[in-house]
Amino acid sequence: MDIQQVISGLNELFQNRESDKVEDYLSGHLECALKEGDAGAAITIINELIGFYRDTSQYDKAEAYCSRLLPFMEKAGLKDTVHYGTSCINIANVYRASGRLADSMEHYQKVFEIYAQVLDRNDFLYASLYNNLSLLYQEMGEFEQAAEALCKALEVVRLYPEETVKLAVTCSNLAACYVKTGNLEGAQKASAEALSIFENGLTGDFHYSASVSVAGDIQFALGHYEQAAGLYQQAMQAQKQHVGLTHAYFRIVSNLQMTMEKLGKPDALKGLVLSRDYYHGFGHVFSQRMADCVKELTFAKVGEGSDCFGWDDILSMDHDFGPGFCVFVNREVYAEWGEALSRTYSLLPERYRGFDQPPVVKGAPRNGVLVTEEFFSRILELSEEECAYLMANETLPEQVFLRLSDWQLRTVTNGEIFDGEDTSFARIYHNLKKGYPAKVRLRKMAQMLGECCQDGQYNYQRLMRRGDLHGAILMQQSFAEKVIGFLYLLNRQYAPHRKWLIRGTGSFEKGGEVLSLVKELLEMRPDLSSYAKREAVEWIGKTNGEDQVLGKIDEIARGIVQLLCGEGITTSKEPYLEQHIPELLAASFLRWDS
Repeated sequence: MDIQQVISGLNELFQNRESDKVEDYLSGHLECALKEGDAGAAITIINELIGFYRDTSQYDKAEAYCSRLLPFMEKAGLKDTVHYGTSCINIANVYRASGRLADSMEHYQKVFEIYAQVLDRNDFLYASLYNNLSLLYQEMGEFEQAAEALCKALEVVRLYPEETVKLAVTCSNLAACYVKTGNLEGAQKASAEALSIFENGLTGDFHYSASVSVAGDIQFALGHYEQAAGLYQQAMQAQKQHVGLTHAYFRIVSNLQMTMEKLGKPDALKGLVLSRDYYHGFGHVFSQRMADCVKELTFAKVGEGSDCFGWDDILSMDHDFGPGFCVFVNREVYAEWGEALSRTYSLLPERYRGFDQPPVVKGAPRNGVLVTEEFFSRILELSEEECAYLMANETLPEQVFLRLSDWQLRTVTNGEIFDGEDTSFARIYHNLKKGYPAKVRLRKMAQMLGECCQDGQYNYQRLMRRGDLHGAILMQQSFAEKVIGFLYLLNRQYAPHRKWLIRGTGSFEKGGEVLSLVKELLEMRPDLSSYAKREAVEWIGKTNGEDQVLGKIDEIARGIVQLLCGEGITTSKEPYLEQHIPELLAASFLRWDS
């Protein structure tokens, strides 16, 4: 195999920013090398795979190859050679990145032992070794030792004028160490040298983003937060372009977040704030261009995604995240102006505050020009007739409210309208946001109460009596979920998707004590041992007082009854929840929308 040709092809993929093709490319050539019995080519390709998996934070895959590489090289008779030492560095780097610091140090020490036998003390390979060792010391919090290792690396690198990238990387790493030790003067000097090298035609190099990030760290340490924010945003872009959304990328985002907090803008990276600021920064130009000829434009951020709920965090930034907003128009306006509106939207900046505009989600667009009828019909699953009713009456008929899931209505009423309140979309949005009509709400409460009773007070006990632990756990969890759903209705709110049920309870005004009990219930695990004291049939008609989960369910049920009494819906103190359904249903026939 022509391994140089393989490496050239790999470099071309990186240059074209096609990192998504690297794994298949290398794996295919590795398979060919092994079939041909070309051990040298196979070793080179495995090392490249290990490096790629490390750089893209796929540590499990990287470690799998690490565990096989050295035995493979020993079998090929390469133990204690320079190539063996280079592979040890590669493996040590993986272990360092994945947090196995002791294993990392062990492999670096192996390299020193090998190099001492086969290399001159000024050989360039020592520069790489010291550079990598310094990174381990940094992970260990030993920054003085890290800086010492880097100074040794610099002594070697400066002997090789042609190795400009290595010089820049070493200077950048030294600057990072100096920041940690408080030597900001030394950090600025080393960082300036690194950046001057990269910015002389080498900004496309993989290491450039790290160098820019270090420059941001220095400005942050100096208290120059605006400059630090700009550098972090620049570093984010370079990192994303080269290897995508890796751990290194999110570390830079984390640093940017800290910087924004120092600037008094703690929510600046929250998706909804990002979109709002993006609109007010650039979207107003959009509205000014089109407002004279297009009416009924609503600018908003509403719909799917944790950012629309205001519940996003750094973990939410791994997909569908970035600046953007929705331009809602009705179907008739879109037919005439949709193309012009979309073209105007496409002229908006692709990048804002360090983030790119998110890609378009096919079939469920979250930004750009959206048709009002299609937005509500898709999420609420409306028929053409139901959609026509919505557009004509700017609300939904009761029978549609009754069949909809809470999360659907929560999704179309979250977020924020930035501009364009006097539109059909805005009126529908605000009408739906008021919550369920009174009698629909009561009927849904009755239904939820029945499901709570069925899962928690009936099925849970029966499954425990049968010894079906896993089935009982499912009923326990389902009961907890239904109780939380009931509390949303009690507080006149739509419940979000089940993964956000707990997260969204922070605004509850009623039911806080019951919610606390539900959280306690979710931390409990049923125990079958007390049920084993009797035959299953002996439990018929009896309650197991030793079952703490059952006791917690009863406590929650009594709390719900107190809440119903407080609402004036029931006067009974009966803890069996099903008994209160008739009163809820009776109330629903008496109460109508105002």
